[in-house]
Amino acid sequence: RHMPTVTVFSSIPDVAASLLSACSSGGKEYSTRDDESISLDIVKDDALGGYGGTVAFDPSSLLPASRTALSRAEILISEPSVVAALLRHDPSCLDNLKWCQSTYAGVDPLFAEASGIINTTTPHPPPWTLTRFAGCFGPPIAEWTLARIIERERSFSASARDQSAKLWAGSREEVTRYRYLSSLTLSILGCGDIGGCIARAAAVAFGMRTVGYGKTGGRSGADVGVDVYTTDLDEALREGDYVVSVLPSTVETRGLLSGEALAPAAKENGGKSPVFLNVGRGDVIDEGSIVSALDRGYLSAAILDVFEVEPLPLDSCLWNRDDVVVSPHVSGLTQASDVPRVFLENYKRYVEGKELNYVVDWSKGY
Repeated sequence: RHMPTVTVFSSIPDVAASLLSACSSGGKEYSTRDDESISLDIVKDDALGGYGGTVAFDPSSLLPASRTALSRAEILISEPSVVAALLRHDPSCLDNLKWCQSTYAGVDPLFAEASGIINTTTPHPPPWTLTRFAGCFGPPIAEWTLARIIERERSFSASARDQSAKLWAGSREEVTRYRYLSSLTLSILGCGDIGGCIARAAAVAFGMRTVGYGKTGGRSGADVGVDVYTTDLDEALREGDYVVSVLPSTVETRGLLSGEALAPAAKENGGKSPVFLNVGRGDVIDEGSIVSALDRGYLSAAILDVFEVEPLPLDSCLWNRDDVVVSPHVSGLTQASDVPRVFLENYKRYVEGKELNYVVDWSKGY
């Protein structure tokens, strides 16, 4: 039975070590026979670096040995932005590739117009399979989202300022007046695995009312784990005290919240001028639209973990706004320890000729 070598080229520390550990200690459940093991080709090159959700990669600086290793890869574990950069630099560099396992949930760098790698309208998609890294990000992103909501409602930043100034309840108007989360509504834009996890955390732990927005009709709130499900974006925006976007980057979602899209959220339009959180993709709204929505009262604040351009440019006005919180794309990071569970199950399916889990649809971009 063919047990293909797995090529690992990732900016995430210890991915290969985590795979090796899983295979040696508990990986027999993923093998087709007791005497079979997975061979790894670990590509390390100074051209690839980064931290958290930020990747730094210069394909033109790759060592010849690294190019050779990547050119013979049948199965590759890597970041979507790395694969996009490789193919943009040399379209033939992955000619033997049959399956790429993304280390991220989002694969939009491969579909970005600027990359020119994959066009969802092309009649001839790439000859290899791409699988998302899924099933791991819901809990950490839900933790981040609820932590940010609680931080704002309980004015933790004001308490920190008081401590620095040695003031006991110096910001008493902020730290003593707060709302119970159970009195608030959280609108969730995007009702997939991550959105559902956020909804459960908000509802079960804190009693928040949840409204879910998605484009698929014929579903109920119970179907997606929210109190109310709607395909009407305006309704979701009006209902929320907090609005969190978990939307992926696709042709349909890019710029979805830009321009006057957030106007229905304004108090003068029947909304609550909510706090907007973005943990999905930054290109659902451009920076100018965020600033305009804040200035015009559509939003009362923005808590952002993703941006249209990352890292956020030094000249961005978002850095200096009191009504904006900037977070460096860290709400849900791939942990090396998560990789074996997702990848090894798919590797077993690949060897056995079965359909893989979390396969990206080239025609949809996700």
